[in-house]
Amino acid sequence: YSFLNIIVIEEPSLVLKLFNASRISFILSLLVACISFITIFMFKKLNLQIALCSVCLIILFAQFTVLLIEVFSNFETPNFLITNVMPFISMLLLILSIKGIKKDKKLLSSYDRIR
Repeated sequence: YSFLNIIVIEEPSLVLKLFNASRISFILSLLVACISFITIFMFKKLNLQIALCSVCLIILFAQFTVLLIEVFSNFETPNFLITNVMPFISMLLLILSIKGIKKDKKLLSSYDRIR
């Protein structure tokens, strides 16, 4: 999300700005990416995977709040970019993944009952 706004060249002054998105948002998106990468390899520990997805969801909610504050802090016309919508889409996908993990957990527990 914030990775898409890393380098911006301003036309009037030709100043190169690194990390156009706020540093807080950038750090939160890095944290979400790292936790998500770790979560992928926790497929044998479903409870831990659900917990990590929940932590990731909370961090994404914080990032979405920071982005909303940034967008509406300009008293001029707000800039709505696709990068500002990405945390919301990620939150929806995380909710779907938590539901899928719970479904897998229920399926595995039903196989244990059959034995």
